[in-house]
Amino acid sequence: MMLLHGIPGSGAVWSAVADRLADDRDIIVPDLLGFGGSARPRALDDIHAVAQARAVSELIDELGITRIVVAGHDFGGPVALTLHAMRPASIAAIALLATNVFSDTPIPFPLSSATWPMLGGTLSRVVFSTPSLGAMVRFGVGRPRVRLDTATYLGDRGQRRSIRTIFAGSLTHLEELYGPIEEELGRLAVPKLVGWADRDPFFPLAQGDRTAAAAETTLRVYKGAGHFLPEERPAEVAADLAQLAAEAAPS
Repeated sequence: MMLLHGIPGSGAVWSAVADRLADDRDIIVPDLLGFGGSARPRALDDIHAVAQARAVSELIDELGITRIVVAGHDFGGPVALTLHAMRPASIAAIALLATNVFSDTPIPFPLSSATWPMLGGTLSRVVFSTPSLGAMVRFGVGRPRVRLDTATYLGDRGQRRSIRTIFAGSLTHLEELYGPIEEELGRLAVPKLVGWADRDPFFPLAQGDRTAAAAETTLRVYKGAGHFLPEERPAEVAADLAQLAAEAAPS
């Protein structure tokens, strides 16, 4: 099983889930390009979903894996779907947790300010500054409150640059970047899990309903949680991923 993190974040945010799953299967938790211990490309084309999926695909080949369950949280969701588009025969099942996979998702203020002509570049530097990103992490937690390590989520200067690049690029090129991802969601013919929280301030539950409907599956709702499901609900997420893996296992 491969666990793909979101932004902000790194592979470390999956630790509590991975620990609960490791007794029964091999767990792979990569740092996506630009994050954690991975390289720090600067260009959007080198760190968005297609480039990330290519890097993950190369890792799968290096490890000699033929079939794998893939779970993606937040930005990990688009990467997981892009990976499925590249090599569908390798994907045994897929989980999408609190993510965006649509090309027409409404952009709330202040994130929408990054797309404004003339002012967008200036405002995006404020919206995606280190203090603002830290506040975003703290704001994204539901109930009961879980204290997240903002240093893990924001990382070093290079990681924060990657966060800003992906955020700003996604907002200004939403249709171009997410159109193929949205199409892939409707092609999934493997066991799938769509999981959402009812207190997610970034991706409301209605978006989870839409994602599950497009994937032709039921929505798993984590009551009271916020956006950061791998750390807010590790036991529940691990149990659901184990069940998904069992559904994907050959009889």
